[in-house]
Amino acid sequence: MQIKKRFYSAFLVVLLTASSLLIFICINILSTSPNNPHIPIPIDVKWIIRLDAESYIKREVYNTLFTEKDDVFIQQLRDIYENNTNEESKKKSLHLDLQEDAVVYGIERDGKNLLVIAVQTQNSSAFNENILDYCKSNQIGKSEGHNALFITQLSGKKSSKKELEGYISQLFQAPIIELQKAAPEKNEFIALDFKKLPTSTGFSSLNLSIQHQDEEINLEGELVYPKKLENSLKFGLKPKGVYIYSRFISEKLPDTLLNFLPAGIPHFKDIQAYAVDFKGTYLEDPKDSLPSIIGFLPTPVMNLIIQTKNKCKVEDLWKSFPKSVRKSNLTLSFGNTVFHLKQLSENTYFIGVDPSAIIPYSGNDIFFIKGHLEKSTKIYGSTFVTAFIENMGPVKAFNDFLKSTESINIEIKPKKGTLYAIIGQIKFKKTKYPLHEISKMVLTLSLFDQSFGGLSAH
Repeated sequence: MQIKKRFYSAFLVVLLTASSLLIFICINILSTSPNNPHIPIPIDVKWIIRLDAESYIKREVYNTLFTEKDDVFIQQLRDIYENNTNEESKKKSLHLDLQEDAVVYGIERDGKNLLVIAVQTQNSSAFNENILDYCKSNQIGKSEGHNALFITQLSGKKSSKKELEGYISQLFQAPIIELQKAAPEKNEFIALDFKKLPTSTGFSSLNLSIQHQDEEINLEGELVYPKKLENSLKFGLKPKGVYIYSRFISEKLPDTLLNFLPAGIPHFKDIQAYAVDFKGTYLEDPKDSLPSIIGFLPTPVMNLIIQTKNKCKVEDLWKSFPKSVRKSNLTLSFGNTVFHLKQLSENTYFIGVDPSAIIPYSGNDIFFIKGHLEKSTKIYGSTFVTAFIENMGPVKAFNDFLKSTESINIEIKPKKGTLYAIIGQIKFKKTKYPLHEISKMVLTLSLFDQSFGGLSAH
């Protein structure tokens, strides 16, 4: 009996020691590299994204093994590893250095959009020998010294192998650019630098630092909006879902925020400010000429205030809808969802499910997003259909991520001239860790993509 007790005690000591040692390794040995990456980047680069892979891996290993103790996630990782290292797999190691940052950027060549991934390798010859096993017909990879580049053609006339080789050779002749990393205490794991944004967005450039703490993601950055800002709204909304206020207006706004509304009327052609509180989507039965998806009319459950540059009459907006949905007192009935239309001023109107949500507003804000992201994922309608949609791989992965968050608060404020500052925070629920939730979402999406790809291949 004594022997058993001693054996158990010894075993416990060994186990605790091993666990402590592993924690020590995860936290200290995998220390974040302080080196700024030096990458060949052409001067006409459109955008750059830098990922601090080591910081991400270090924190995620700790979260997975010791904080979350996520056995399902570990098993999924194990399955992926085994599937890619079995005897049938011909892929050999590229000897990537995970202590160095990975950089992704976009360029255009001969009317083709190319995505470039720049990494560091510890064995250049092995990388060049093995990279072909990872390449599809629209991809190529090459290493020179420690720098390794991997190109994927995204659009345009399909390139020949010789053309791809020419593109990657040109990239290695590009200037070596040093990318500045944020201070270590910020725990930055993604940095975005968009040099030339499409004119349709309204913005000309953007840089953003995405940082992680134990239960939150912080955003810091700047953007340039060359257009003149119009007047602020004089009305606001009582927020119950995800509340967005904006005086930034993109050319594509009528095709995104207002996609479900009729086109061809001035109410959506000269918008200068809007506020919307979004609380989910109701799957209604199709209505006349209004757009439907998989046999349903997706109707946003929201309250919306729009301010236009010119005068507008809300009655004209009401009349633009099919007769089948127009009801008395400027209401629109889509079945379970009823919209109320209300004129607030000669150039401001309300359309939404709850007119009592309208409140006076005297602020001078430019842009903010506040509220609970989880509420935006809610789908109302047939129990069977909503359950089916909510449990689809990509939808479920995205919804699960949003449900792990507690709140969002992002603001854009004036800095100097056309330059604006971005500051924000996404808080997560207790015991929910940002990097782990991101990892689960990305892994689920990749597994779904592989399964879908496998089905479509047959």
